[in-house]
Order: sequence, then structure tokens, then C-alpha cells
Amino acid sequence: MGSMVNTTTAAGRPIDEVSEHIFRQVEQSGALPPHLGAPEAVGVALCTLSRRLSGGEARDLAAALPSTIQAIVQPCATHRDEDPEVFSRREFLETLAEHLHIDTDQARAVSSAVFAAVEREIPTKEVTDIESQLPADLKDLWGRHRVAGSSHAERPADTSLAEPPPRAGVDAPAPEQRRGDVGADSTAAGSSGDVPAKRRAS
Repeated sequence: MGSMVNTTTAAGRPIDEVSEHIFRQVEQSGALPPHLGAPEAVGVALCTLSRRLSGGEARDLAAALPSTIQAIVQPCATHRDEDPEVFSRREFLETLAEHLHIDTDQARAVSSAVFAAVEREIPTKEVTDIESQLPADLKDLWGRHRVAGSSHAERPADTSLAEPPPRAGVDAPAPEQRRGDVGADSTAAGSSGDVPAKRRAS
């Protein structure tokens, strides 16, 4: 399976704000070994994933990315056969490990960090379209972050319930009696969204 990516594509041009944010999120994840930069990790992970998609979906993925990362991934999505390559999660991680010169456990951590950062910044429809083309074992790496509510396109559904509904009648409780009503819902809004990858590759 070939997935070599030229991460120097964006050299000499300014990095757009969203790509820079994605790179920073990957760096701050702690998943990158010292020799590996975020642009290379993001480019190789997305290019390798794109080969498991149909040609049309791979091009849609590239088009949904911010401009700097799009310039890295676009050649992978364009210069390929229309049919997807068929490979499992294990083969995906082995390919990623080979290209990034890391082991498969590190590859799992890197891909989880990359996908978490990217899924926050592309439309939810694109996340689910990609997920629909992946086998079950690869869905464990892609799409799980959207389920956790970390996609920028999804907001917590219960924010409107933070205030208790108005009560009918003239016997409204005094403010000091109502103070205890608010605590239960406030915990739902405190979720940060990220789900650390804890399972080892099988």
C-alpha cells in the first residue's frame, strides 16, 4: 500500500489559521515522538486514510480540509484509482508506522490525535460520510471523536435546559429556594470532548 506524501508542499507559503490550530492540537496531544513534526503526521495519516476511501470521497475529504493541509493531501486524493484500497486497521497502522518511522502503538496514538483535531474542523457530514466507507475496525480510529461531541459542528444538546422551566401560578419559590435546582444540569456542560485512545491495536 503506497501513501507517501510530500509535506513540503506548503513550504514558503503562510500557514492558514485552521491548519495551524490543527497542528498545534496534534503537538499538544503528546502523541508525537521527538523526531516527528505535526505537518508530516497529519499529512501521512490523512493520505493513508484517503486510500481506504473511494476516489470521490477522498477528493471530498481533501476539499473539506483547510488550505495548508489541503495542499499536502490533495495529490494523494487526486492521483489514484477510483476504487478504494482494501486494508484493515492493522495494515493502516503498519503503513503509518513505516512511513513515519515509529512503532504501531505510536502510530495508533498519532492517528487518534490527528483525526481528533481534524474532525473538529471539518463539517460533520464529511466526518460521517468518511465513516460510512470504513470497516468497523477503522471506525475505532475515525469518527469516535464526533460521537464524543468534539466536532465543531455539534454543540451540546442540553444547553437550553441549563435554566429550569418557569413554573405556573403565583406561588413561585423564593430565589434562595431555587438555588439548589441548577446543579444537576451544569455537569453536562463541563465535558471537554476529547476521548483519549486507550485501546491497544489488536
